[in-house]
Amino acid sequence: MTMAESNKQSVAVRHPNAVASVEDLRVHFRSKAGTVHAVDGVSFDILDGETLGLVGETGCGKSVTARSFLRLVPMPPGMHVGGFVLFHPKEPCEACAGRGCDVCDQSGRTSVACPNCDGAGCGLCEGSGRETLDLMSIPENRLREIRGNRIAMIFQDPAKALNPALSIGDQIAEVFYEHRPAEILDLAGFDPSETGPLLQRSANYRSRMPERIALGLPPLRGKRNRIRRAVGEMVAEALAETQIANPLKVMDRYPHELSGGMRQRVMIAQALACNPDLLIADEPTTALDVTVQARILELVRELQQRRRAAVLYISHDLALVNRVSDRVAVMYAGRIVEVGPTEQIFKDPLHPYTRGLLNAIPSADHERGRLVVIEGTVPELIDPEPACRFAGRCPHVAEVCLARDPRLSDVDVSHPVACFVHHQPPDVALAMPSFSRENR
Repeated sequence: MTMAESNKQSVAVRHPNAVASVEDLRVHFRSKAGTVHAVDGVSFDILDGETLGLVGETGCGKSVTARSFLRLVPMPPGMHVGGFVLFHPKEPCEACAGRGCDVCDQSGRTSVACPNCDGAGCGLCEGSGRETLDLMSIPENRLREIRGNRIAMIFQDPAKALNPALSIGDQIAEVFYEHRPAEILDLAGFDPSETGPLLQRSANYRSRMPERIALGLPPLRGKRNRIRRAVGEMVAEALAETQIANPLKVMDRYPHELSGGMRQRVMIAQALACNPDLLIADEPTTALDVTVQARILELVRELQQRRRAAVLYISHDLALVNRVSDRVAVMYAGRIVEVGPTEQIFKDPLHPYTRGLLNAIPSADHERGRLVVIEGTVPELIDPEPACRFAGRCPHVAEVCLARDPRLSDVDVSHPVACFVHHQPPDVALAMPSFSRENR
């Protein structure tokens, strides 16, 4: 089956303003004990310009879901069993050259027209007229054009994500060499008519050894230095955007010479260097102290609002998610159990797991010296039974929870939730759960 045929059968944009849509994504892992269903039927939308918080306990599949956007899950042992990650790329607005205008709603970007219908609307793009890519099936060279460019990621531990053998400047410069060679040549003052293959490969960091030797000799040496100065200016500007003092000095340093907060700012600068449509932040403040954490969160929020990028913010800290997110998706044991506006989730949680997480947050109402906990442990995800995965820890569990698998639905509720308390199957003659009854 060709990629186009696959997309025609599967592409279904669930929200007209979605920059990315995850559709029934299933990523499993082979192990000696069996198949681990790490991500098992996950679906959600990320809307243009919003921050979606993805929360859940450690090991529930948050990071695997995020890494699937860029196909960073090692395969094997990972397996893409099914589902899609749909992405709608954007391009610089022609009316304002990316500076922001009324045509692009001040974002500097407009949607790329569907190549099949030239923006008129067809079955391939579900009538939206926008180019729709399935990130799980597009060719690797096409995905390389998107990684770090249209979709960028801030990793959990910058000390591990940054290369200890390269300077900060060299690492950020790689992003520009890979995705912005035309801008480098323009900033260096070269006319398109005088940029032959030699200079073009130099601006793309693809020079071969004989070409590098030639570029080190007059008269090409001066042109090479102009390219390097242009890249240095772009790197310094990217670092300055993250409020790093004296970026020219930081460019020459190595990761081990910077503090944790500074390394995280470098990661943010690298991720935002190409003005991505989607930024994935995988617990970016876990290893930082409270004061640095607050500054990093405010920085991400400020840059997102300025560039109107969508953000997928992953965390197990509900208090942080409440501060930074427009909507929240709650994940448990490889599945989304509840998703909705942040205010609704925190004021009116519908799933017992969400209620347990919120009750576990310390407050002035809690008895001194005692913390509320969710009893039990996360279940094994090796070939799980077709039942509610929270049943073993749920205080409202009933017979139907042990026999059926609840699905995410928004019928008769304020926002989608996967729980039999709210969605009782009509064809089942088993006892149903209720918030008015506790079993433990």
